[in-house]
Amino acid sequence: MSGERSGTGGGLSGTNGIAFPVVPWKLFAALACFLLVVIVVNISSHAIEDPQTALWEPVLWECSSYLAILVLVPGIYYSYQRFHWQRFGVPRFLAAQMVACLGFSLAHIAIMVGLRLIGYGLVHQHYDFAQGHLALELIYEGRKDALTFLVACGFIWVYERLGQTVPAALPERIEVRSDGRTLYLTPFEILYAEAAGNYIELHLTTTPKPLLLRGTLIEYEKRLGAYGFVRIHRSRLLNRDHMRSFTSTTAGDLRITLSDGRELTGSRRFRDQIT
Repeated sequence: MSGERSGTGGGLSGTNGIAFPVVPWKLFAALACFLLVVIVVNISSHAIEDPQTALWEPVLWECSSYLAILVLVPGIYYSYQRFHWQRFGVPRFLAAQMVACLGFSLAHIAIMVGLRLIGYGLVHQHYDFAQGHLALELIYEGRKDALTFLVACGFIWVYERLGQTVPAALPERIEVRSDGRTLYLTPFEILYAEAAGNYIELHLTTTPKPLLLRGTLIEYEKRLGAYGFVRIHRSRLLNRDHMRSFTSTTAGDLRITLSDGRELTGSRRFRDQIT
């Protein structure tokens, strides 16, 4: 965690929520125990390598860093969930986490130094975080905080993987109702789905006339997403199995060619869904 009269960084993760996700207690406990082991090792290393320093000092250095990390764990988890790589794609996720990591490091240093100032003040001693080299100390701490942030994200990722259940087998056919009829379609029969007011048009491989169904695109995105359908436009879902190729337009949008030769326009906002 911490090194000399500075500190390190860390963080945690949690469950999903809408306003501010709550860190699952099992995840929090696992990360807290891991970081506790780290600070115990660091304190013992200080005691062995620098026996002339009073033991209470490395204890204060490490514990102040440890407490600061635990306080900031919910923020790390929020950043991970808010910009989750499965929703926003890996590039956006990584960009968001880099910004979050910088904020985490600055907050960690501020809390840690505040706790150390209080601790040194209680024994009427002076604490100097910068030691005459503020920029170097910030870089030193930032480097360790980045590693701790990465470890915290790793804990979150593992926790999510362990919490996943084996999905039930998907039905081979999808039931839909159109014009008073109940139809059973295989996913491969559907080229794409398009919003049409309060209805949905299903464009099929078997007929040039689309099926008109009552419902919203959001509802059908949930139904068809497990079959490989992705959003390519605010009003359009595409069956990836029927995407032959795509090119970029001068405006940055996408021109997608389907297996039957027809072309669709996709918004650049949803490029990550098909690349």
